Amino acid sequence: MSATVFVEKEPCARQRLVNTSGADLAVNEFALLGTVPVVAEGAVVSGSAGGFLLGGNGAIFQASTFVTSEGTFATANAPVYWDNTTKKFSDTKTAGYFLVGYVVEILASGVIRFAALGTAVEITVKDTIQTGAWFKRTATLTAAAAATAVNILTAADVGTKSAYVMGAFVKVNGATAWTDTTATVVKIQDTADTPVVGATVAKAGLTANACLTFGSSNVTLGDSVALGSGFTAAKGVDVVADAVFAAGSDLVVTIFGYIE
Repeated sequence: MSATVFVEKEPCARQRLVNTSGADLAVNEFALLGTVPVVAEGAVVSGSAGGFLLGGNGAIFQASTFVTSEGTFATANAPVYWDNTTKKFSDTKTAGYFLVGYVVEILASGVIRFAALGTAVEITVKDTIQTGAWFKRTATLTAAAAATAVNILTAADVGTKSAYVMGAFVKVNGATAWTDTTATVVKIQDTADTPVVGATVAKAGLTANACLTFGSSNVTLGDSVALGSGFTAAKGVDVVADAVFAAGSDLVVTIFGYIE
């Protein structure tokens, strides 16, 4: 026999709540109260109590106000996001938006119908790398501009933490070796004023179609990689040569590691 419970209150689609959205709400205006999607049943002044229709419990809402270029909604059951800053709906998963429901009827005459969630979920997926998460980034260095650093990992990716590069693939993407009478190396280093060098690739290793890793000949590791000490806090990672090379197919550099 399963456990018996006492039903204190059956599902209710309407509640009298305090308007904590930060703005006065007009009748039928959509808002989030905390993470609860609601529709005002009448004008509710910010900070005052009023009647609200809650999402969930089978609620279906219509919407026609969309973030610019984010209102296609051409797929049934597609997620519906809410930009709580502009107070508009979106079809694009974006950091800081909230998932508030799923499309029931696709866009027609500028309107969608969506099943509203009982609790919105803030979107945290972003282009930048999350602290503690693994990353893989790729950049291309050309021989003719090799003395100009190319960013592989941005400082914004790293935030206040440090990048720990655990490996790399360095590919001469073509049949032309890197040659020059002056330039000697390509470096993977951070963006500090005095860069910490994680790896140095000697010119001798940059032959036609070469593919090098941290264990390859002609690759020397700095302490930030070899000892696992990481790069300078709050700094990104570049690839750059000690001078311009006279010739060489594009050098494609992929690094992977984590932020901590």
